[in-house]
Amino acid sequence: MFNKVILIGRLGQNAEAKTTQNNKEYVVLNIATQESWKNDKGDYENRTEWHRVYAWSNLSKFAKTLHKGQLVTLEGTLRYREVEDEVNGTTFKHRIAEVHATSVKRLSKIEAADDPSDGAGDE
Repeated sequence: MFNKVILIGRLGQNAEAKTTQNNKEYVVLNIATQESWKNDKGDYENRTEWHRVYAWSNLSKFAKTLHKGQLVTLEGTLRYREVEDEVNGTTFKHRIAEVHATSVKRLSKIEAADDPSDGAGDE
């Protein structure tokens, strides 16, 4: 069995650094990917998908240097978790998909002269 995700997309916002209750550092990235196709009338249509990506431990150090609009590629695993939301006093349970990154690379240029390592292979 195999669980691997490969994405190439742009950050929709700056990386968001967080800490768990156990003081473990991680970063949340919101990555947009886009696909386009021709419809039956011959016109192009586009669809943007948003992916919530988590970078942990050493990889989070690199990930928190990423900024909105930058093009990145990443590899990771797909995980699901149950969440509960309350709407007008009614609780709804649903599953959300998350990508847990094992490597992240910046594909677009950065303005800063001091580029940290790209985080490939860090975990």
